[in-house]
Amino acid sequence: MKIVHITLHYRDGWGYQDNLLPLYQQKAGNDVVVISDINHLPERDRVSILAKGRKYYDGNLKIYRINCYGNTGNTSLFCSGLYKILKEEKPDLIFHHGVNSSTLVVSCVYKKRNRNTILFVDSHTDYINMSKNKIWRICYEKVWLSLVCKLITLLVDKYYGVSILRREYLHQTYRIPVNKTGFLPLGGDTDMVESIIGNRAFLRNEFSIPEDDFVIVSGGKMGVSKGTISLIDAYIDIRKDNANCTLVLFGEMDSTVEDAVKGKDGIISIGWCDRKKTISLLKISDVAVWPLLHTTLIEDAIACGIPLIVKKSGNVAHYEKEECGIFLKHGDANEIKDALYKIRDTKYKENAQKASRKYSYHSIVKVINDDYISYSSLSQQTLKETRQPYEE
Repeated sequence: MKIVHITLHYRDGWGYQDNLLPLYQQKAGNDVVVISDINHLPERDRVSILAKGRKYYDGNLKIYRINCYGNTGNTSLFCSGLYKILKEEKPDLIFHHGVNSSTLVVSCVYKKRNRNTILFVDSHTDYINMSKNKIWRICYEKVWLSLVCKLITLLVDKYYGVSILRREYLHQTYRIPVNKTGFLPLGGDTDMVESIIGNRAFLRNEFSIPEDDFVIVSGGKMGVSKGTISLIDAYIDIRKDNANCTLVLFGEMDSTVEDAVKGKDGIISIGWCDRKKTISLLKISDVAVWPLLHTTLIEDAIACGIPLIVKKSGNVAHYEKEECGIFLKHGDANEIKDALYKIRDTKYKENAQKASRKYSYHSIVKVINDDYISYSSLSQQTLKETRQPYEE
């Protein structure tokens, strides 16, 4: 099957869904192409990526770069060159990332002229990460995007929310019919986890962590708004009676967090990590904690099969059903402390390992492939009666 992914946010070598889903589909034997733009590249990567040209390979994946205009962080009002590439590649399946871009309109035009092509769209927007500008939200999302979605909805075979909350957002904000939406979770990069050589004792030794310690890990952008200070306070309290306990923090810390960890026993502070080092840190840990906000690192922790302590929300509700962790109501220090004591129950580790297999990108790819076959050959009535594996 020829699959073309269209996204504004493909960054060479990164570990986001835009990177991993095409990669795992290629591993499954599909011919996969990614079309992205040159206007949403991070500045630190911009020069090196542009030097590769408008058509190049990232590993074995063929990448096209096009121009987009009238851009915001997640929006493009105009694009050029996309339709020509689609005509050249002749996709069986177009997988478009996001609903708020002109590239989706172009994809629908191609679909209208090539009815055998299946068009799937996913969405990562919800009530938490939506624009905080109320006027923009009403004028652009509620009015303009709702109108666009209404015009193109007959041409899109299926919209996916990558969390239960984001599926709901598709219906509530963009007014996409419920029977046109589905839940397709973000996956875990289980192949990357398996590629890291060395057992737990060996890897812990690399980071100077005692083999028998109970290891708590958190990472990404850390600050008061992320709940990092509450985590540190909870850890310090636990450490008073449990010396064999280590807290590992990696990523970008604000000054408040830097001050909070200075001179504290048992806290290992590591700066920015590449993907391999990030996975290694998660792999050697006993629990991963993000007390307040969602992060894609949660999917990495799931891939590693370690239990979670995270804030309860629609973005992690599917993990809550798996009982692979503890889901906080408030995210304060006392609640985190109680959760850290409870998480040692072996059932959380066992359930986390099951979740790792269920939410591997290998499993996600199979779901998309099954949907493609269904939309290619079955009636809409049959589709409505078919329960999806993540929609229980």
